[in-house]
Amino acid sequence: MAIKVKLRAKKISGNRESLYLDFYPAIPHPETGEPTRREFLGLYINSETRIDEKGKVKKISLSPIDKQHNMENPRKLTP
Repeated sequence: MAIKVKLRAKKISGNRESLYLDFYPAIPHPETGEPTRREFLGLYINSETRIDEKGKVKKISLSPIDKQHNMENPRKLTP
């Protein structure tokens, strides 16, 4: 059976997103042998948008350090 893998992002604190791999069907964890569907990569992307109190999406300006971080870690995610 073929295993499908997708790169996904999960919103975390500090206006960042954590990148992880999503496996289907579940694969055995290399250390425990338990079936698992996710493997977090330890990579983070700083978001350029923020949602205000009214639920509207607003673009924010990132600091030069955050912009450089995003350039070093390009984001190519499926919706």
